[in-house]
Parts: sequence; structure tokens; C-alpha cells
Amino acid sequence: MLREFIFVARLFPLYFFAAPVALEVVAVVGVFTSLFAALIACSQTDIKRILAFSTISQIGLMMVGLGVSGYGGDEGLGFMASMFHLFTHAMFKALLFLCAGAVIHAVHSNDMTDMGGLRKYLPVTHLTFLVGCLAIAGIPPFSGFFSKDEILVAAYEKNTLIFLVSCLVAGLTAFYMFRLYFGVFWNKAKEYHSEPHESPKSMQLPLIFLAIAAAVAGFIPFNELVTSDGKPFEIHFHWNIALPVVAVALIGIFTAFAFYRKESNLPEKIKTSLGGVYEVVYRKFYIDEIYMFVTKKIIFNLISAPIAWFDRNIVDATMNGIASVTNFTSDKIKGFQSGQLQQYAYVMVSGMIIIVLLVIYILN
Repeated sequence: MLREFIFVARLFPLYFFAAPVALEVVAVVGVFTSLFAALIACSQTDIKRILAFSTISQIGLMMVGLGVSGYGGDEGLGFMASMFHLFTHAMFKALLFLCAGAVIHAVHSNDMTDMGGLRKYLPVTHLTFLVGCLAIAGIPPFSGFFSKDEILVAAYEKNTLIFLVSCLVAGLTAFYMFRLYFGVFWNKAKEYHSEPHESPKSMQLPLIFLAIAAAVAGFIPFNELVTSDGKPFEIHFHWNIALPVVAVALIGIFTAFAFYRKESNLPEKIKTSLGGVYEVVYRKFYIDEIYMFVTKKIIFNLISAPIAWFDRNIVDATMNGIASVTNFTSDKIKGFQSGQLQQYAYVMVSGMIIIVLLVIYILN
């Protein structure tokens, strides 16, 4: 999906001037994708899968920025914000994935339910992971706050519904990231086969570097570096949008705090109350099953299999038949060109005798 985002960003002037309706589609698809992936991330327990769906959701927000953007100056705020968020996202998401690797290295499991109380075993990973969570949740003054805020400002000025859904996504992002944070580093400590230990310096140093980058990257004057028309412009802080969005993020964080900081039966109660809805979200809206059904049952069995049979039994058989006839014919006539002079003399004399006999017979 990142390639598609970069493709749209590189061709943004063409989209804006030649196909503005396409940008509206980009915005709608982006906001749907961000919400869709955020909901799935809220239900997963594999820490790398949570981060993977988080990435999809954040790229969806970047698409929203492109879709609601104008061209040039303040009108191009969405374009600048989407590229800014791509930049800051690279910092805190790299940090979060590397922290996830350090956690997996320590406990030898990807599943969040196998973890808990790791903050006392992994102090560096714990603090750097917290920085990454605050950044992606959009809590000031961390980098994600600045880039995500500009996307929401552009969405607010363009489409109220897209803005409201994006705010919901911001709250869900804060919830599932701090669900992961509290579930891994707080909650009830598990009985591990061996005592978890901090990752080596070769991993700690990149974690610290990325944590610093995730904390301060938002202060870079991106509006002077990357814009839709290549010309810098001034941006203004919009507290009327920033404060409500931060409040939504804090609600998500405090909800995760209440559910996952200590061992509680609240998550199980919520899961039970949602019933089939939770199962649908947990199964990723059955996208994998639908994909396998469409590919295996329809494309492979009903389309590809008949085509493969026709290719093997008709096309290949025809070509093989032509080759067999050619080989058979050549095998039968290759004796005429043996290269033996005795045989050539024998055939020539025999032919002459036959011709002479035919002539005598005809004349008589």
C-alpha cells in the first residue's frame, strides 16, 4: 500500500488538475482503510500483526491527506501533511517494530497474552516503546501530533465526515497501541521459562536514536521543505482541532489503561458482550477467507483449471502431434540421404534399369 501512496503523491498535480474526482475517491478509500485496519488492530494479540495493521491504518490517513488536499500554498496543506506524516511515521514505526523485535527476543513469543510485567526486565525497550506509542497516538509534543494534526486540519476544511472518522481512527490508534503497551510491559507478570533480559547494545542504541527522532521530528519545518508546488508556505496551529483530537486520543489511552494495566476481566466481558461482532473483527472481517475462496475456489478451480486442461490437452497435444508426425516422417525418409556412394550407385543403376524396361515395354 505504501507504493500506491507514493504513486499518488508523485502524480498529485496530474490527479488534481486532470482528475479531481479521483482525489475524492482517494480520500474515501483512505479513510475507510484507516478505520478498517484500526478496528482489526484492536482485536489482535500478535504484536507484529498489531503493528502491521497499524501501518496500514496510518498509510490510510496519509491517503486522506492527499485526497483532501488542494494545490499550492495553504491549499496544499493536505499534501504537505501526508508527506510529513510519512516522514514522522518512519521514525516511530521503525522504533515500534524494533522494540517488538527486542520483546520477542526476550520472551520468544509474538503473542501478547504470553507477556506482562516486562518493564522491569526491559527498561530501555520499555521507555523507547512508550515514546513510540505517544508519538503514534498524537500526544504533544511528540512527532505524530504535528503531522497527524495537519492531516486532520486539511480534512476538516474539506469534508466533515472524513474529519470525524479520522478523529475516531486517532482514538482507536491510541487505544490499540496502549493496549499493546500495557499488555506487554504492565499487566500481570507471566511465568517465563527463563528470565527475560534486555537486548544487547547493538539493538539498544538504535532504539534510543529512533526514540529521540520520534520525539523531536515534529519540530522540523516540513512546510518549508516539501509542498505540493515546491514553494514554502506558513502553517498555523489550530487549537480548535488539535485539542479535541488530543482529548480523543487521551480517552483511548485511559480506556486501555483501565482495561490492560492490571489483570482484569473487563476485556473478556466486552468481548463476550460484542459476541459475533468481535469474532468478525478478530477474523479480519474474513478477508483472508474471502480471498482464499475467490482465488482457490473460483479463479483456480473454475477458471485456471479449465484453461490449464485446454493448454495441456489441446494446445500442447496439437504441438506434440505435429512434432511426432514430423519425427516419424523424417525417420522414414532419412535413409534417402545416407551419404553412402554404393547405395547411391545402386539406386541410380536400379532406376536406369527400371526406366529401360519401361521404355522397352512401351515400345513393344
